Amino acid sequence: MDLTADGIKELVSRPTSPQRVTSIYLNTDGARFPRPADYEARLDALLKDAQASVIDLHGTARDGVEADAAAIRRYVSSDFDRSGVKGLAVFASGGEVFETLVTAEPFRNVQKVSDHPYVVPLQAMLGRHHHIGLAVIERDNARLFRYRLGRIVEYTEMESDVRGQHSAGGWSQARFARNVENDLMHHFKDAAEAFLRVHEEDPFDALVLAGTTTEVEAFRKQLHPYLEEVVHGDVVPMSHQVSKDDVHEALDAAEQELVSSRRKQLLDKLAAGDGQGAKVARGLRHVIEACNERRVETLFVVEGAGQEGFRSSNGILTQHEADAKAYGEPVEPVDDLIDEVIEQSVLAGARIELFRDSSRLDGHPVAALLRF
Repeated sequence: MDLTADGIKELVSRPTSPQRVTSIYLNTDGARFPRPADYEARLDALLKDAQASVIDLHGTARDGVEADAAAIRRYVSSDFDRSGVKGLAVFASGGEVFETLVTAEPFRNVQKVSDHPYVVPLQAMLGRHHHIGLAVIERDNARLFRYRLGRIVEYTEMESDVRGQHSAGGWSQARFARNVENDLMHHFKDAAEAFLRVHEEDPFDALVLAGTTTEVEAFRKQLHPYLEEVVHGDVVPMSHQVSKDDVHEALDAAEQELVSSRRKQLLDKLAAGDGQGAKVARGLRHVIEACNERRVETLFVVEGAGQEGFRSSNGILTQHEADAKAYGEPVEPVDDLIDEVIEQSVLAGARIELFRDSSRLDGHPVAALLRF
């Protein structure tokens, strides 16, 4: 699968079955775990924890998780290719691995056994990243890089036969200068059209422009409005012979700016809605109510926050068993209400923003911007 909002939604939408789903997130970064045996030892510990978490369940559920553990162990030891991979997610049920994901950024080592695939680490990673393009523009060359989830790919490079300088004077020099200017305009136009096609196939969240200010400004005049509206920040001084490290530095800086700006806007909107109950919800009880009503537009969650709860026969989530019974029996216990709220919000198309601590949410484990 691809790590996208649609990919996560599809994963969460997987039909439930009597068999539990075992979700494993594994850090395979070669800088920390040089040998496969190093991360496989961490995997063994995670799988033991997963099996221990269902020790009190009936035999079928226990056996299913044991079979999942064996299937995941086989996959990692036999089928997994670590080349260029720092993070691995594996999902199994009924003794079969049904989905995997590799990333260029490491996951924290986590295991979870539940009715659905555990997607919180995926949401956390997705929320920290954007799809960014970097266009390096020169008078005779144009390069386009893609940056997503820590991975840089050079998508295209264009060379032009724009002519150099001419030393003759008079009419000859003026005519030559006009020809050079015309060649340069066509070069920039061709590059802008090529980059637009790339954007239409897989849209950028932002486009960073690099090169000399004069040439970038001339190139920018040729950009289609669809690209112009995602141009981010100032021109980055850079030549087409730029190193991969410099490209990564420029894109990483742009991404941090985008994440900070997005979160500030959303948190400002949350603060502006305080006192207007129809627009925001703070605290688990109020967020659960909004989730049950499918009103969550943006969900703010503190990573690691969790609380047990209940689900009524018609799917209503509650903190207390008596409340769930009032909606309909039989009542089902829920291991982690916040995970359930995340999953339901994903299915409803909400944006998920995860934070390391609750300071930005005024001490609450969850908050939400509401649709109506």
